Amino acid sequence: MKTIKHRLILPMQAKGNMGKSLEAAARACWLNQRGIAWHGFDLDGDNRTLSRLFPDLVSLLPLNGQAEDLDELITILRKTTAKPVTLVDPRAHLDGQIMKALAATHFFDIAAAQNIGLTLMVFPLDDLDVMTNLDAVCQFCGNRVEYVIVRNPARAAKTRMFDRSPLEKELLDGGAASLTLPVLSEFVKLRLAKLEADQQRGIPFNEAIGNDSLGLDIMARGVLQDWLSTMFNQYDQMATKLLPTLEAATIKPKIVPPIGEPVAAKRGAKVNLGN
Repeated sequence: MKTIKHRLILPMQAKGNMGKSLEAAARACWLNQRGIAWHGFDLDGDNRTLSRLFPDLVSLLPLNGQAEDLDELITILRKTTAKPVTLVDPRAHLDGQIMKALAATHFFDIAAAQNIGLTLMVFPLDDLDVMTNLDAVCQFCGNRVEYVIVRNPARAAKTRMFDRSPLEKELLDGGAASLTLPVLSEFVKLRLAKLEADQQRGIPFNEAIGNDSLGLDIMARGVLQDWLSTMFNQYDQMATKLLPTLEAATIKPKIVPPIGEPVAAKRGAKVNLGN
């Protein structure tokens, strides 16, 4: 097996409001919690989620899908070897520009020569245009990248166009991992927003949980802790697709029941039946 020394992670989607930035923020918290060195690039000048939460690690480079954006994307690709992991949080509709940058730089060939692993986060949705675009992205990248299929029930309750489709089979046959983004309650989101307003800065999820002095509502704290734990457990399970080889080897996945399933218990196993 080839040793991956650097990992570039790119969400690719043609539609916004699918939880792309929320997932990227959770993944950044996981990297920090696991002690993995990383840096990032926030290309969404409107939301600025990743650069707001991690200003010391993320550069803000607002792009709008214009021709001149190509130079900025090439600059990002050139910096992929600066850290073990590079995160990119693009705005929606940048997939065409990203593919153009990958093609113009012959990045797949460079990545193979420099042991750079490229992972695409893909977000299926019951929308024919979105699915056609997703197919085009996957055909362009082929087996030169690894894939993580991200399902977000809060934004796409069903993915019937994707489930059991030839595209899903193609990705799964190629070793794609699957990630489910649990619903994060509005109760928690509102209190996180208030906390950021009070502190006048972005506050990563794990800091909101672990820093007592911030005073996050105790119930919101518990809900957020469970949500983040669910995300971390999924990331641990697919660490080989999110990290370089040596860093992935340090991750010890926990055995957890599938999301939405109760912990298995043997009937009568802990019952005193002798009385």
